[in-house]
Amino acid sequence: MSDLKLRPSQEEVVSYTGGKMAVAAVPGSGKTFTLSYLAAELVTRLSAENRLDEQEVLIVTFTNPAVNSFRHRISNLVQQERGLLPYVGYRVRTLHGLAHDIVRMRPGLVGLSESFEILDERVTSTIIRDMAERWIRTDGDMLLDYFDFTRFEDIESASRTLRRKGVDLVESLAYEVIRLGKDNLWEPDEMAEVLNRTDFDLPLARMGIDLYAGYQRGLGYRGAVDFDDLVRYAMAALESDPEFLARLRVRWPYILEDEAQDSSKLQNDMLRLLSGDGNWVRVGDPNQSIYTTFTTADSNLLRRFIDEDDVANHPLPVSGRSAPPVITLANHLVEWTGESSLLPDRLRRAFYAQKIEPTAPGDPQPNPVESFIYLDWDPEKNVTPESEIDRVLRSLERWLPDHKDWTVAVLVPENSRGFKIAEALKERDIEYEELLRSTSSTRDAASRLQVVFDFLADPTDGRRLGTLFRDVWWMLAVPDPEHDDAIRVGDQVYRALNKLRTTEDFLWPGPEGDWIDSLGDDLDESVRALLEQFRAQAQFWLNASSLPVDQLTLTISQALFTGQADIALGHKIAVVLGSIAVNNPEYRLPHLAQELRSISQNERRFLGFDDAAEGYEPKKGVVTVATMHAAKGLEWDRVYLMAVNNYSFPAAQPADSYIAEKWFIRDDLNLQAEVHEQVELLMAGKAGEYVEGRASREARIDYAAERLRLLYVGITRAKRDLVITWNMGRFWEQGRENSAAAALIELTGFWERELKS
Repeated sequence: MSDLKLRPSQEEVVSYTGGKMAVAAVPGSGKTFTLSYLAAELVTRLSAENRLDEQEVLIVTFTNPAVNSFRHRISNLVQQERGLLPYVGYRVRTLHGLAHDIVRMRPGLVGLSESFEILDERVTSTIIRDMAERWIRTDGDMLLDYFDFTRFEDIESASRTLRRKGVDLVESLAYEVIRLGKDNLWEPDEMAEVLNRTDFDLPLARMGIDLYAGYQRGLGYRGAVDFDDLVRYAMAALESDPEFLARLRVRWPYILEDEAQDSSKLQNDMLRLLSGDGNWVRVGDPNQSIYTTFTTADSNLLRRFIDEDDVANHPLPVSGRSAPPVITLANHLVEWTGESSLLPDRLRRAFYAQKIEPTAPGDPQPNPVESFIYLDWDPEKNVTPESEIDRVLRSLERWLPDHKDWTVAVLVPENSRGFKIAEALKERDIEYEELLRSTSSTRDAASRLQVVFDFLADPTDGRRLGTLFRDVWWMLAVPDPEHDDAIRVGDQVYRALNKLRTTEDFLWPGPEGDWIDSLGDDLDESVRALLEQFRAQAQFWLNASSLPVDQLTLTISQALFTGQADIALGHKIAVVLGSIAVNNPEYRLPHLAQELRSISQNERRFLGFDDAAEGYEPKKGVVTVATMHAAKGLEWDRVYLMAVNNYSFPAAQPADSYIAEKWFIRDDLNLQAEVHEQVELLMAGKAGEYVEGRASREARIDYAAERLRLLYVGITRAKRDLVITWNMGRFWEQGRENSAAAALIELTGFWERELKS
């Protein structure tokens, strides 16, 4: 063992010799370091036994940045401290990456060709979106049975809401059934067969199963699989060939699993099968399980593993990340949730009973001493969303000049709030970085490209021509487009272009004259020159519109972008659109414009660009803007947690509201929860036990539990300073104001008592 100083609890973990071991690790306990150290120890053991030619330590984690972090850490430990070759004797994979490795070894076992393709989120979400749009057009009236007609003037207004909101709703229901089916190894035709035999009416299940079947046909049409299919196929391959499974068990004698609280049932089953229920180390924090709403993750699997009789438990309760006041606040949130009589019994089980312990004297990572806690809740004061942002930014403006060597983050519950924070920081000239679904530069680049694509898709529409002029060309061509005179002239030309009955009069003037002349003799010559340049550019793009979409995108980008970052963005967007076009040969410019709109309006993450390959490192003196989900695994000296109200962080109280409950759906039903229960009971042969509304009520509590854990994650990102704020929500002027979250009210009272004592 090396000379690095380990805590006693860490030494217990790295002294592991075999069998099943559970490591419940609190935030900041050094679990990544400890697991890397254990991996290096096991690699050293394999080397000493001359087994590196045939065996590897398998490390499985949750994200690609985590994979890269583990590889780097283990490489340093085995090379610098043990003198072994780097990257030999261990394999680090995400769970889906591991499944991919297994399927690629023997694709024939599951009926796949050697060259099978994996579709990423962009393509799969497009398939589901298209299906949802078709379903609304053909069968959408079925959803009207779930509408609350007291909220509508007449059936026509309800139908308009169905057309406007229904696609998103159907899309969410399709995702729910697809994930549930795949995690339980059920094919859609199997589900349909069981449904057709039952005497009970399960309309949401029928809709979801039909969409699941259509989705699978879409994958089959492309000769491809999605990421969830990889785990299914890996399990099928392992179970169909015992000799193949035996070889892999020999190849990977030790399996170390990181972030085990985020595993799904199927992923859990795959690792148990690979380990032979033997040498399997599971590391995670049930209190940081914050993905259950979005995935099939189930932290109860880790909790049950911890309780298994043959599992050795070696928790990591000591954390050197945060100052004692921050630890005290996080621990109180856990204690209050478990003991509060205000909360339903089910919600009181949201947290695993494990306290964060501060470090002992002489610890290699002592807790910070300096700390500041401010909980911005006053029962006499209401805070609008705008004033909350202003309060936080004024605080940053006062604080930053004296703390240039500190890191700081503003963490929000969802991306939309983060975008507003980023805009406000930009307006006040405060340096910041984004860890949101897509960065502002990505959104801006995609938006400009989208405007050009919209025009090329229908060049006869004067409104699109006018928008192209005002929102793209004018902003590029005029030195100061925000000047009052520039705005006046730009709007004048925009309105004139909008009124064009035939855009050819401007784009391709004939013998009868040039449309520009119709703007009047007093038209400034510089404006005339810009209009002529704009016309030439529009003609050039129209001539280029027959090019393959990736080449067209690059051609447009050459005119739109000059900075290196934007040029790089243009190239990456070209690659993305090219891939989408290949996978969807029926797509034309309107479809591709919609893809760009999805990026520019933050409906979808721009994969492959905003994901940090090596993980994110906060910069001193620069404000990080991130969601609390994206902040998991990171830390800052000072943290602002915003929008901690009873909408973003409900606690199953009578006045709370829930994001999954749509205002137009009757009886406060959560249709995602309802379709989940219908399908789950169907698979279990208990369709007759379905009771409408029960799943929605339980989903409220499960969601509240996850949001309390998300708040815990946010609190434990802070090393020294923590500021928590709230707002009334954007509908407060309409009489639908939110209150501060019950957890924030409790923490405020607790902290005031702490200060007094």
